[in-house]
Amino acid sequence: MTKLFITLFLLFSSSLILAQSEKYQENYYYQGVKKSLVEWDKLDPVDFLDYDLWLRDVKLRDKWPEWEKTIREKNQREKVGKVLHCVGKCRFYRGIGYYNGQFRSTVLEGDEIHTGENSYAWVFLFDGTMVRLSPYTSITFKELNLGKETNFIQARINSGNVLWLSREKEKFIETNDRETDGLFLPMKFYDALPTNETTEYSEDDLLASLEGSKATINQYKRLNKLIEENNKVLPHRKTFSFLITPNGSISGESLNVEFISLVGNEGYVKRRSFKQLGLEGESDDRTVLFYYRGFENKDEYELSDYSWYKIGEKGRTISSHEESNLFRVGEFITKRIPTIFVARELLLKEYSGFMKELDDENKLGLKYGYRKWGSFDDPKSDLSLRFDFLKEYTRRMETSNLLASERLREKLKSLGGENQDMTYSSKFFNLALLEYKRGEDLNLYMKTDGEVLNSTKKKFWKIINEIK
Repeated sequence: MTKLFITLFLLFSSSLILAQSEKYQENYYYQGVKKSLVEWDKLDPVDFLDYDLWLRDVKLRDKWPEWEKTIREKNQREKVGKVLHCVGKCRFYRGIGYYNGQFRSTVLEGDEIHTGENSYAWVFLFDGTMVRLSPYTSITFKELNLGKETNFIQARINSGNVLWLSREKEKFIETNDRETDGLFLPMKFYDALPTNETTEYSEDDLLASLEGSKATINQYKRLNKLIEENNKVLPHRKTFSFLITPNGSISGESLNVEFISLVGNEGYVKRRSFKQLGLEGESDDRTVLFYYRGFENKDEYELSDYSWYKIGEKGRTISSHEESNLFRVGEFITKRIPTIFVARELLLKEYSGFMKELDDENKLGLKYGYRKWGSFDDPKSDLSLRFDFLKEYTRRMETSNLLASERLREKLKSLGGENQDMTYSSKFFNLALLEYKRGEDLNLYMKTDGEVLNSTKKKFWKIINEIK
């Protein structure tokens, strides 16, 4: 028994010597990653001393000299962003557990964020993308990859209402109309909050005291100044996003889209133009592609305009959809959000400085914990191959999930059970709308001696058109 142990020990020692040979001289470390790849808490002593298993591992490593780098990259979970603000309960699912997210909570690759009833969240991604979650919404941030010239983000919108806003280099049109997403004011990020100017009034000009506050237009001026400063300091990098829902997926550069993903029902998607975002200039002719569901359906559909599209329940169809009042109210809530964008620019300064040091691959990995990927312009680069794989993999997996969920709903229906199909209603924006209306009498029915138009009697009409 002693001789056997000595033999195994010598064999194990030889593997350590092999690891120090020229073939394994180059080490690949990331921020916070241990040097040892041995997971001692998961190691079985019997397997560890098994000669056949050891010999198999050695042969596999000989076939792939960069095995250590591959393992480290596979185990590395890169940081995606930070939570800006959460209203209500925002659960972060990581592994087998969860915690309640709050201001500055770190978002890692693989994290799933879920908002409950009357709960909302804004999430800042390190490339400058802002993501808003409405109630009953779930999203999983799959990965953030830093390419040679372009960033790549993959996320899955599991259910609910998500607004995805990429950072643009253009400035905003300055206006003094009050902010619409007042539910997030005040937030814990005090440096981003608007400030009211202090004005001294003279007795000779008492009418000046009746003028409204200029807090909103001052916030826009501050926002434009911050955008100009960050444009000079941070390198201008495009972000290519691949957003997945059960019914379909879309991809494109600098996406500004709103998704409504309803479990067991149709889905909806709409691109937002520069005009709707309040940006100066005209929208670029960007290509945004929709990918169908189906094991053999590799067709693509281009979202060519800025209107709502309806996605079929099975992900086999997509068509233009007439906007309803509910959609308009949901969009109105995020019509003017300068404070959110001010917070984005401040967080860019604080957390996204590593974007200036992407040329040094070793420093990027060791100091910041990110891997440097290839270029989208090269079809054979790891980044291009990764995206090609994800398109095919996602289409097949999501199609299987749709079929399985359909069979489950039919079985529950036959047994007299209730399904969990979702429908779009005011529950996705009701609390935010009440916050906007609070303290201001909007008088939905206007008294007049003239003819009363039917449009003024419709619910939400005056709110959408901001008639006071």
